[in-house]
Parts: sequence; C-alpha cells; structure tokens
Amino acid sequence: MLHLFPIAHGSIEGLGDLWNGVLHPLRSPAQVLVLLGLGLFAGQRRRLRPLAVSFLWASAAGFGLNLVWRGIPEPPVFLLCVVSAFLGVWVAIRKPMPTAVAKLLFAVAGWVLAWDSLPEADSLWSAFKVSLGVWVGLAVILLNLGSYAQMAPKKGWVRTVFRVLGSWIMAISVLYLALSLRR
Repeated sequence: MLHLFPIAHGSIEGLGDLWNGVLHPLRSPAQVLVLLGLGLFAGQRRRLRPLAVSFLWASAAGFGLNLVWRGIPEPPVFLLCVVSAFLGVWVAIRKPMPTAVAKLLFAVAGWVLAWDSLPEADSLWSAFKVSLGVWVGLAVILLNLGSYAQMAPKKGWVRTVFRVLGSWIMAISVLYLALSLRR
C-alpha cells in the first residue's frame, strides 16, 4: 500500500543522511503546516530577516541539544498543531504583533521543529549529518516561503488570499490534531 506521507521520521532508501535530512520537513504534514504558517506570517510582516534569524538560532540550539542528549522522547503532535494553528489564526486576522513577540514565536517554532526532527541514526556522525540536513531544509523552505510571500503585491485580493490560507492552515491543524488523537 502506497502512503502519501511515509513514516515521518523514516528515511528514503538510497539517499544519504544529509539529503534525507533536507527532505525530512517535507515528509511530515505537521511540519509543513508550521513552515507554511511561518512563511505567510513573515511575508505579511515584510520583516523576514530578524524572524528568520531567531528561528535559525533556536532550531540550531534544538538540534545541538538533540545530538548531545540522545534519548529525548519525541514531542507530542499537539505542540506542532498548536503552533501551526496559532500561526494560521494570526495570518488570518492580520493583526500587528510586536517584533519581540514575533521573534519569540519564531524561536519557539524553530525549537519545536528541531525537537520533532530527532534523527534515528546509528552513530553520532550520522545523526549530525541528518540534523544538519534537516536544519538546511528548514532554512531553505522558510526563507523561500517568506521571500515569496514578501514579493506578493500589496493588493487587496492578495491580502484576502493570505487570510484564506491562514484560516486553512488553522483548520487543517485542528483536523490533523483530531486525527492524531484518534489513533
């Protein structure tokens, strides 16, 4: 049976550790939702750089902790769903948020995404390569989404599209949470 989303923390046969790490965020629906919310949020605010910096530092610290303290249990899906739902709501309501709070939100999202990306590796070197790949994948996806969202014209219909996408992210997050709790 072919699954649309294979085991979130598995690896693709034939790819190396680094490339499996790079593709990891795209194989987890909860992580995709968080990244979409972050990209749209940053694009709406037109301030990608300070938000991305806090995200990247927090996720790097999370990966460092994962490598040093092997045996951390995976976070509950609840955390990723709450973060993505909050981001979706904030994109949909389009209210201003202080920069310090937005940086904290991006740092929390980076930390949670790093925590959710615990590598299943045989050696520390292999775990480092997977973690580095995931970090690069998260950075590339976030920076691309945020940059494209910033390039969107400031027309009214684009703001409406952003708000609709934000509400969809929130709704999908709630549905994903309900399905994960049902299992």
